[in-house]
Amino acid sequence: MMKPSTREWWTGFWFILPATALFVAFVYYPFASSVYYSFTEWDSIRPAKFIGWDNYAFLLEDSKMLQAAKNTIWITFIGIAVQNPLSLLLAILLNRSFRTKILLRVAFYLPVVVSLVVTSIVWGHILQYEGLLNGLLERLGLHAWKHDWLGDTGTVFPTIIALTQWQGLGYCAVIYLAGLQAIPQDLYEAAKMDGAKAINRFVHVTLPMLMPATTIVVFLTIVGGLKMFDIPYIMTGGGPGSSSYTLTLAIYNAAFRENTYGYAIAGGIVLMIFIMAVTLIQLGIMRRKEVEM
Repeated sequence: MMKPSTREWWTGFWFILPATALFVAFVYYPFASSVYYSFTEWDSIRPAKFIGWDNYAFLLEDSKMLQAAKNTIWITFIGIAVQNPLSLLLAILLNRSFRTKILLRVAFYLPVVVSLVVTSIVWGHILQYEGLLNGLLERLGLHAWKHDWLGDTGTVFPTIIALTQWQGLGYCAVIYLAGLQAIPQDLYEAAKMDGAKAINRFVHVTLPMLMPATTIVVFLTIVGGLKMFDIPYIMTGGGPGSSSYTLTLAIYNAAFRENTYGYAIAGGIVLMIFIMAVTLIQLGIMRRKEVEM
């Protein structure tokens, strides 16, 4: 193989220089600055004061941040344990031939298309104490069920979890539906000829062939759960108290409401490292399973 000449090397260098300069200016430099400011006490007005690891140490003592971490992990876990199998079941049902399947596919995917801001505002009005849901319960004679769904610490977080699962169900189902339609029908016919029952065909044909789709769905569920912000911010602002806090919301409040930018940046870096670690582990495990199957 011939080595590039000096002229060719410089030509290539000048071609990549503008993109590299932009990448350094808008990615590397801001990230390096963020790492530095995470070790400082900074309110974006006065000069930053270096305080070492104090911001990171306080993350382990801040009750709001710890509550936010607990809520975020719950959202992510329930997304994997509930939304994942429900979306697979929905995809299997929508993959069957019946007259209204196109209409139902559109109906289940519609919450994904609608902006999260719009979704949160509409559901916020529905779930408030004098909202549509409680009004409907009164009309049905179910007065005992009337509740302040977003104002009670016992119901606000489960309500937000249910809303996030509803909103993401259609998107995950579409991915599974694409995976189901890509499975060759010859495999099912061969399994039938071997006497395999429906449950056996599902376990030994459908699930292994859906592993790439499962990897994508679990990855998106984990990332979406760990960075959940829009719904709790718009519907409750993290309240009442910190009962519906998420990590991204706690970081946002630390920066833009409490003006503790150094502390907020430290929280953001920890969250970034945690997301990277979790997703790398998840992708590594599931990619190996794809190969094994």
